[in-house]
Amino acid sequence: MKQFILCLQLAFLLLIGQGHAQQKLYKISYQFADPETGTDTASSEFIKILAGNNEALMQAFITKDQMRIESLLFGKSIQISNIHEGSSFLLDEINKTYTATELATGKLIETAVNEGDNYAYSGDFEISLVPDQKKIIAGITCEKATFNLTGSQDPQTEITVWYAPKLPKLYWGTYDYLEKVPGAALYIGSAGLGIQATKVEEITFDKSLFEIPADYEEGEPIEEAVDSTLNDHLSWYQDSNTAYFGVQDSLGNKLTPAKYTAIYSYIGDYAIVNDAAQMFGLIDIHGKEVIPCQYESLSLETEGGPVVYMRDLKYGLLDTNGKILLQAKYDFISVPSPEYALFTEGEHTGIMDQKGAVLLPAKYETISDYRDNLALILVNQSYQLINKTGHNQLKTDYEFLSFAGERLLLAFNDNKYGYIDYTGKVVVPFKLQNAQAFENGLALVTEDLENFYYIDAKGKFIKKYEE
Repeated sequence: MKQFILCLQLAFLLLIGQGHAQQKLYKISYQFADPETGTDTASSEFIKILAGNNEALMQAFITKDQMRIESLLFGKSIQISNIHEGSSFLLDEINKTYTATELATGKLIETAVNEGDNYAYSGDFEISLVPDQKKIIAGITCEKATFNLTGSQDPQTEITVWYAPKLPKLYWGTYDYLEKVPGAALYIGSAGLGIQATKVEEITFDKSLFEIPADYEEGEPIEEAVDSTLNDHLSWYQDSNTAYFGVQDSLGNKLTPAKYTAIYSYIGDYAIVNDAAQMFGLIDIHGKEVIPCQYESLSLETEGGPVVYMRDLKYGLLDTNGKILLQAKYDFISVPSPEYALFTEGEHTGIMDQKGAVLLPAKYETISDYRDNLALILVNQSYQLINKTGHNQLKTDYEFLSFAGERLLLAFNDNKYGYIDYTGKVVVPFKLQNAQAFENGLALVTEDLENFYYIDAKGKFIKKYEE
């Protein structure tokens, strides 16, 4: 399965419209936050710059029957919706137009294992309520809920939600799964990025928030373009009679007959296919079926990596010729890197090599990354660096750690970034507001989010950043 790409592309964030003046109206402001610590990560700092300093990333106005969401990233976008009427509109303030839209699309993440298309939908996700876990967000007591693909325990596809039962539900666009949550979500996070409420207030009801302005004209409906591209040279085609798909080259030459219900994008020289019996196989760059369609599920995440297969609800590994490298015996396997794979037994995760040999046993709740025979794990919301014996090599736990190259770690503590080596020795002091991994021996950093410069692996200033 492809790594979760949670749809936080907030140019598409939306909201809802019209109700009764007697209803309570709440205004919620959101900003990016780290899913585990609530603090801003390096990536969210960058996005905050794009959104504008001290400006909310998103604002939601909600009543029991109406919603309005204003995204403020890359310009303002607005959606108003009326839950009772089932109506929803996109408002274009620049052109003064309105366009009817779906209240919620249900299209949630890009994936490689779903039937018929490249997306999972909210209906594919199961909710787990955790009412005994509580957290205060923006001064309001919240309860926890988690979502994951049906039958999956993969932490990469898990969505964590903290919601306020005292507030009306809030769901829209790609977030329609939040309809299952008994209250407004004040935090939503997955795969290293989240949004969190920074302020919640009850305001005077204003029905104009949920109405189409009188001077707006109806705009042209937005049609979603169909992208048939499989790689730089190949695309799919569809038989108009059977509705099945095949592969063709850039000249229109048919490499396979139209016999598949789904063909997924190529990863390197291979693409996963799904036949009429809803079984999965693998084709190569020439359209040859190198693994017959005989598996309940297949996923190929990394070029040059093995293929993960499922049989009898257990997961194993194949090579790209179909040879079994590891019998299906684990609850879940993902391959985020050509260097290693993650496997799950029960609620815990371990690390194996690409042939299935265990490098670290499944005894960890969250493994962030693995490199140089060392693993970054998350324990009680703090990061640790462990070796193959499971020993933590660092004397201090950190709010955030990532491999930065040059055998260094990018670390975050007390709202500042710095670099440490694998023994925990500080190489670059914790004085940076933002920092990146090393590339070609240099890392881009800043101390004030205005002046950026490059340093070497010893922290020495090399040159200023020039756009």
